[in-house]
Amino acid sequence: MLNFSKRTVWAVGLLLAGAAGAHAFTLANGTNRMVVNNLGEEYRWNSPVITYTYDESFLNYFGSNGVVAVEKAMDILNAIPPASTIKTNYPPANATENNLWNYPVRPDRFHPRAYNDRILDLKSYALAELFGFMGLGNPEDSAFQIEFGTVALRNWDPISHGPSKYVNGTLLSWTVLGGTNAQPFPIDVTKPIITLAGTADHRVPRLDEGKYLVAPTRDDIGGYRYLYRKDNFNVEGLPPFTYQVVTNQPNLTNPAIFSIDLRWFCKESRTNTPTAFRQFVATNQWWGPVYTNLSTPPLLILKTNVSWAMGWTTNVTPYLTNFPWTPIGQPPTLVYVTNKYRTFQPSYDYIFGNVITNIHVPAAESEVLYRSWEVVPKAPLWSVIGSVPTTTNYTTTVMNDDCPLGEIIILPATNVAGYHFTDMQFERVNTLTNLLTDTNNLANPGGALPGQAGGLGAGGAAITNFVGVMEDEVWQSTNHAYLAYPITLQTNTMLLGGIDQIRYVRMQGDSLVTTNYSANRFLPGYRFPSLEEQTFTYLIPNTTQAATNAALPSFEYNVDYVEEGVRRTGTFIKFFTRPDILFSAMNAPPTVTSTNMAPAAVVNNNAINGLQTAGLRGPGVIQASGNMVFGFNKIGIHWDIDTRFYFNEDNQQPGWVWGHYDGSMGEPMVFPDSQTIRDLERQIYTGGE
Repeated sequence: MLNFSKRTVWAVGLLLAGAAGAHAFTLANGTNRMVVNNLGEEYRWNSPVITYTYDESFLNYFGSNGVVAVEKAMDILNAIPPASTIKTNYPPANATENNLWNYPVRPDRFHPRAYNDRILDLKSYALAELFGFMGLGNPEDSAFQIEFGTVALRNWDPISHGPSKYVNGTLLSWTVLGGTNAQPFPIDVTKPIITLAGTADHRVPRLDEGKYLVAPTRDDIGGYRYLYRKDNFNVEGLPPFTYQVVTNQPNLTNPAIFSIDLRWFCKESRTNTPTAFRQFVATNQWWGPVYTNLSTPPLLILKTNVSWAMGWTTNVTPYLTNFPWTPIGQPPTLVYVTNKYRTFQPSYDYIFGNVITNIHVPAAESEVLYRSWEVVPKAPLWSVIGSVPTTTNYTTTVMNDDCPLGEIIILPATNVAGYHFTDMQFERVNTLTNLLTDTNNLANPGGALPGQAGGLGAGGAAITNFVGVMEDEVWQSTNHAYLAYPITLQTNTMLLGGIDQIRYVRMQGDSLVTTNYSANRFLPGYRFPSLEEQTFTYLIPNTTQAATNAALPSFEYNVDYVEEGVRRTGTFIKFFTRPDILFSAMNAPPTVTSTNMAPAAVVNNNAINGLQTAGLRGPGVIQASGNMVFGFNKIGIHWDIDTRFYFNEDNQQPGWVWGHYDGSMGEPMVFPDSQTIRDLERQIYTGGE
């Protein structure tokens, strides 16, 4: 019969933030986690995505195989399932069930060849460093704490959350050493205490040559489940560059969102510089003077591509002349002078941050009417001498156009980050005309041109005093006004549940110099949104750098929160301005294998989580303010100096080297990347011959 008082246990192992900071997370060396917190005072990540990268020092020394090794550590962390899906029933239904009891009680394994060759596993060090900042502490050292002159049990069962003296099934007791620490020890010395959360603190001997890590233990997962479960509610501020998506009521004075013509927008975008195109959009009265409350938001251009081609510029100048052989009394003859010259012609292609561009008619139906007039002098024999009677040649052609018909919506690049569009709308059909060839006032034909019915051009007067050539194009534009609910991005302090799952995502820079994160590299996957599902959000927070932030990579996720006593699910967006974690290489003494050169920051939210806050160390959050930097010592091949022996290579012992190995039959990797294990063994066993 299962004794539930002896379930696996774990420590809410949280580090201290130093004497002046929160009493939950120490930043001294990233390893001083000798003080743990009580229930309800835990620290945790409140961002579901943590980004990381490798700098040039790491890549130059460890190379692509070093990246492979660290990526395996990331795979282990990313394989941890959502906390809400981890079952606790015993026995598990099967060996593959996502169940607490299917996790091992030991995280480590042994590789004999790597031990003989003095190789440290890079993957295991990265895994231990990362898991040391998960919010879980070191029960091997901290399950019992001296507090107020007593020894308090600070170890908690992962299912009942009650106090427990067991760690991964090993019963603990304690002894006070020097009056400063209550040191746990196992009752059964054949059952040592080992957790992944405590491995970074015990890298010696746990990560010595030949040792490697394979997974979190049962109690590591139990602690993860407690910290990040959805119903673990604490009052927290949002992480940096993170916003809640909130849908508000329409503006009572001006609730309509107006669309504008897509074809006109498309055609003008190809031939105008960014400045000229913004001006064109801002000053064009798309809906006419009737809608005086219509204002077009500023156009947000994220990226401009300019392509060049050789072209001709043609100027056709018509004029009237009387040739020497023209009979007396005949009108002048219309003559064209054509001048052509070579030129460089730019063509513009834009990516916009606040434009919905795919509300359009299919290309096969994007028909445009092209019209052409040629007005030439032509007088009968009985014409009055000096008059200029004319005749008009009028042709029309209907053609498909590569700029589709339809409409677009330009959204304001202010606090509004998008809209929820309702089905309530009205439409307006406009006839738009674009003049292709200028008119030429060379004579007076005495009236409007055939087919014009009021003049050439939108709203133009009757054409008079005209002899020459004119061309224009006409199309129908059906625009809409929508009743839309504005979506805003807000930074709120809220009663938030756990994020349920953490994912590590690689965010590599433009080059080995990874301090450069050009927005352009994140734009190839950019897709213009649509109104098909009635909701559209473009991701621009309310900052002075809106254009920059719109191009940044972002992640949208859901977290439960409590508002006015009601549990709700909110949508949040995190923008990534730079990686949260940086893997680097450093020069250090051989006694330092790896270290967190710039650890995570913590925020103690004790003051905003209750009225009685005296003496409490939390709760709080872990945040990567700037870069968390994990450095790996790249001292390389070296010999430890033992003063008891003669100082030469034959009498001194080789030191450790970096590598990567696991339980497979493959040969261990060795670093730097240019070295193989056979090179290493040749140096060890043959003196380098």
